Amino acid sequence: MKKKVLSLFGLVVLLSALQGCGGSVNTSSGTGIADNFLPNGTSENPYQIVKDPITITIFAPHSAGNPEYADLTMFKYLSKITNIKFNFITPDTSAYTSQRAAIWNSGTNVPDFFLFNNSVSELVQFMENGYNAYAPFNDSSFTYTADGQTINAGNLIDNYMPYYKAGLEKNFGIDITKSDAKKVATLSDGKMYCTVSVSDVPRDLTYKMFINKQWIDSLNERYDLGLPEPDDIKTVEQYLTVLRAFKQYDANNNGDPDDEIPVSSKSLEYLRNFIMASYGYANQSTEINAEKTNYEYTPYTTAYRKYLETMNTMYKEGLLHNNTFSITTDAQLAKYGNKDQLGSFVSAAAYITVGYDYESQYVTFGPLTSDYYKGTPIHWGFGNFKPDGACIPTRSKYIREVARLIDIMYSPLGTQLISYGVEGSDWTWDDEAHTSWTFHVPENWTGNQEQYRATITPNVNSASALYWSYDFVGKMNDTIIKALNQMSERYVPYLKNPEPWELKLSSAEYNTVTTVKAALDPQLEYLEASYVRGDSGADPYDDTSWNSFTDKLKRYGADSLVKCYNDALSRSKAA
Repeated sequence: MKKKVLSLFGLVVLLSALQGCGGSVNTSSGTGIADNFLPNGTSENPYQIVKDPITITIFAPHSAGNPEYADLTMFKYLSKITNIKFNFITPDTSAYTSQRAAIWNSGTNVPDFFLFNNSVSELVQFMENGYNAYAPFNDSSFTYTADGQTINAGNLIDNYMPYYKAGLEKNFGIDITKSDAKKVATLSDGKMYCTVSVSDVPRDLTYKMFINKQWIDSLNERYDLGLPEPDDIKTVEQYLTVLRAFKQYDANNNGDPDDEIPVSSKSLEYLRNFIMASYGYANQSTEINAEKTNYEYTPYTTAYRKYLETMNTMYKEGLLHNNTFSITTDAQLAKYGNKDQLGSFVSAAAYITVGYDYESQYVTFGPLTSDYYKGTPIHWGFGNFKPDGACIPTRSKYIREVARLIDIMYSPLGTQLISYGVEGSDWTWDDEAHTSWTFHVPENWTGNQEQYRATITPNVNSASALYWSYDFVGKMNDTIIKALNQMSERYVPYLKNPEPWELKLSSAEYNTVTTVKAALDPQLEYLEASYVRGDSGADPYDDTSWNSFTDKLKRYGADSLVKCYNDALSRSKAA
């Protein structure tokens, strides 16, 4: 096993040689914490960070039901190769923000670094108010004190983070016109206080819309309906034609023409975005226009009204599942999918909703346009980069050590660990050319593949990964996963991030946005559901009702929300 570990070190040795010796150290005694640090590792193990073991504390969100971080293969292996021991503070995702705030407010138990889900609004607030809370990654004059020693760390990226630096320079291989990693990571003072989390895996860049191809083929064969194949469904009007056929006929061919559910989702999660996109907008809040010259509030637009009209029609005709608003979990939706009742749905993967028995019947389709919107199709994307990866508090006495640890997480080894674990034990390459690899789930494992992966990495039931790399993940030798990646690639050319991460608001603007959305979003969700169902007084086809709808949104502060984004956009253009 040792030989396999060392075989991965070659590129690290090269990059370590290029980075030189790193920042200088001024010490009063010449011994202690500074001398324990290994900026380039050792000749036997370039991943080793310290001579003698140290313990650092990591603060990170924990998904309920997942194993504890201390028990994960990823961190056990990182501890082994770096000589660093880990303590973990891992609040549940539901309590993450409040517990993080409590740590800063108390000033005690501040960790050595915050991993995943870092808030850009917090970074901006600390930066604007001069709190000096987080170490800048790109400040050549950066110094800090550890055990009475002044350490001239300098530019952490240049001196200790060769993998991350190379990623930034190459924009992680992602088209820079779509998103710029450096701009995403940089605040208005020119500093980077948090690394970017990176993803270029198609299946995780957006939601997927699935449709039952077998139903379409069966109906065309039995009734000669001439329904379009999934790849040929180009407009929302064509989509509704297919849904109406699912509703009218015995699409699942079980002898019961009334048990089919044409389309369903959890509440309207992402289904709204899919239908809305056919009218030219990707989400139901603030959204930048195609030219990136202005932000709009989507629910004010005629396009959003068209969306509501379509959803109202779908609901009235029984095409949209009448239980949609009471379904809130994957398991509740799967109750229908496992009975072969769903014609179309939103899901991260078809097997999650319909099980492995019916998974092969479904394919992705879209994005769509409409009679109203005939422009370039769009599909809501989550973004390749987010400024939420890892932050190092200035209170840590192990800032350089943590910087090196973070860098390892961006290395090929790190991307493998966060994905599927350790080469040679958790997975193996299928050939010498490294064109594919196989994940090894123990034969005596009683759960599913993802449940086993949760014993290895925090990247299960979450988006927790510093670098989720398609160059590795895309080579997995798994028929279902490979097909899912391929089906997801159809959306990549059309992805739109409604609020690009490159734009940073001011602290006051973030506070305004948070305050307004706390009241506005629940009201919008309530009104949206009312208009979709056609509740009393909620008629999207009626002008008086529509004007009442937009007036209510204005009273809840929608205008001030849009103003915050447009003011920030104006500043960014003037800079």
